Amino acid sequence: MTSERLTYQPLSAAVLDDFHELVRDAHVRRYLMDGQVFPREWSEERIRESTELFKRRGVGLWLAHARLTREVVGFCGFLEFPTLHPEPQLVYAMFEPFTGKGYATEMARAAITEACGHPGFETIIAGVDHVNVASLRVLEKLGFRKLATHQGAFGDVLMLELESRSALSQ
Repeated sequence: MTSERLTYQPLSAAVLDDFHELVRDAHVRRYLMDGQVFPREWSEERIRESTELFKRRGVGLWLAHARLTREVVGFCGFLEFPTLHPEPQLVYAMFEPFTGKGYATEMARAAITEACGHPGFETIIAGVDHVNVASLRVLEKLGFRKLATHQGAFGDVLMLELESRSALSQ
């Protein structure tokens, strides 16, 4: 999978170190990990879950690299959080130097486009902490609309949805 400035590689044991470095990064942990530092085993488990999701649904998590430099930018794709919603949720995160440059939108759009090519993705679900204004702005720009609100570690977590027909027309 590729987009304008990025290439994407499914998570696997081969990229465990890069993925684990990302999820231990303070900027990434701020919202996505609720500030927690997880051990390497946590990252290994997310890779296993992603691999299983790829097998069952055709999507999972991808590591995103800058096309020109091959530098790791972040990750994007889908994870399952059954306590929040039964469908896999869109997630994305990146190292802080890449924020504010459109990479989150680019990664999210690439993951959504890929999901829309697989059965069962009539709607795309995403969750975002209400205080994560930048990520909320990305999702709204992509056409997501509020579905529900749940209590999270930092207050409200907004559950948003996007009809795949809308995603494909953008």
